[in-house]
Amino acid sequence: MELGAEAATSNGATRRAVLRGLAAGGLAVGLGARSASAARAAGEAGEWEAFAAEVRAEFTAMGLVGAAVAVVSGERVLLTLPLGVRDLATGVPVAPSTRFLVASTTKSMTSLLVATDVDRGRLAWDQRVIDAWPGFRAPSDELTRTLTVRDLLGMATGIDEPPALSGLHEGDPTAPQLLRSLVNLPVAGPPNTAFRYNNTVYSAGGYLPLLRSGVTGDALTGLFADEMRARVYEPAGMNGARIADDPRGLVGDFMRGYGPDLGGANTPLPYGPVGSYAPAGGTLASLDDMAAYVRMELRRGVSVSGRRVVSAENLAECWKPHIAVPVSPELDPDVTESGYAMGWIHNRFCDGTSLVWHNGGIDGFASFIGFLPERDLGLVVLNAMNPSPTGLYFYLYVLNLLLDERFGLNRGVPAKVHADYLTALQALRDLGERTRPADPAAAAPYLGHYEGGYRLTQDGPDLTLRLGPRTMPLGVLPDGDYVMTGGLLVGNTVRLTRDVDDTPRIEVVGLETVRRTTGLP
Repeated sequence: MELGAEAATSNGATRRAVLRGLAAGGLAVGLGARSASAARAAGEAGEWEAFAAEVRAEFTAMGLVGAAVAVVSGERVLLTLPLGVRDLATGVPVAPSTRFLVASTTKSMTSLLVATDVDRGRLAWDQRVIDAWPGFRAPSDELTRTLTVRDLLGMATGIDEPPALSGLHEGDPTAPQLLRSLVNLPVAGPPNTAFRYNNTVYSAGGYLPLLRSGVTGDALTGLFADEMRARVYEPAGMNGARIADDPRGLVGDFMRGYGPDLGGANTPLPYGPVGSYAPAGGTLASLDDMAAYVRMELRRGVSVSGRRVVSAENLAECWKPHIAVPVSPELDPDVTESGYAMGWIHNRFCDGTSLVWHNGGIDGFASFIGFLPERDLGLVVLNAMNPSPTGLYFYLYVLNLLLDERFGLNRGVPAKVHADYLTALQALRDLGERTRPADPAAAAPYLGHYEGGYRLTQDGPDLTLRLGPRTMPLGVLPDGDYVMTGGLLVGNTVRLTRDVDDTPRIEVVGLETVRRTTGLP
């Protein structure tokens, strides 16, 4: 639910911002297809072990806590590589069964759920949303009348989304509230003219199968989780997957999420809420689950057990790009075109190879899945590191290592990715050198409860901005601004000011400004 394809920046790093920034991290691969000779297949084990050794070395060089990598074909798992530990406190190793929050890679699973309804004749891709669900209301009458099922899943409606809405407040609204909020979203331009990442619109698209069936109210969220399990996870062989914000109490084998502080040290982060935004990023899954899912995609909708999950025709519709996505020439020099599909991004490379992929990020986790349908190759990278400012670099390194060393594409990009990682980490440490503890006396007039669920608290010398389960410790910069010294938005600037009527307010720079509602005694 991205902080994901998606640039590693420390300021204003929302899921949408990250997706806009590195919408490049492509994978152009030419590994042998199913007709490869038996001799080559027999030699692959050693080849993949060499690849695994380089991935392990980079995992160590980046100082990560826990991750998992898989390379698959439709018929086989070519490489399973768990790395590190589930929790620094316990030291229990990561296993292929360890669950990670996989964030916006869920979007492709949600489009698959909708595709199964298209298979059943209950929905059609180009059906008007209002015909499927008469309660639909978009920000304008014209959009209400004309938007289609495909549009809601395609990031090209022209409807924008305030950066903090699904980046910081996804746990706040109920599903009915989320659906009603569509009418108040800003319209930035006509449909199908520009790529605009929007988790709220996408979530509405994910609820369409239920809404079309007459399900309303608070039952939507729970029934969506049930539908995903019954019609996507279990049929696709993702037996350990489920919709979840916080794995504690639900499963025993799960990963703790981490993020760097201003000194670069890894610190555990609270699990970020997803709530009614589950269609856009609510999956908890293991490496084994995600490998099975990618193999199902490569097998054109047939699971590894031989079960038909979705028709090949409607699965292919989910892969079909329809709006251009920005590409970074520096990090993906061999991409010739890139477009958003439905829950997937589709890249084309200079050698004609295509990659269908998505990534994601949420508090303490960054993920990537991608596959090359013509080449029968898929990649999964799960990383228990906050996307901003460093977590995305691991998957970028892994996929570009595959490109560079095995197929001669994106030459030199792995070294660039590693250098960019070091630069981002050093920038964080430099910021830490300039930061001093907050002055309790200076902060005291601003303590209290604020709009949007924020709280500003002081415990001894520690000043902390809180939002639901999130804790964002604050330090002070030389210019008097505050800075987040840890948490989801580490390095983000915060200003404590007063409104024209002297009410204290908090500005989370680049995201939102909120006024105090109640002071602390």
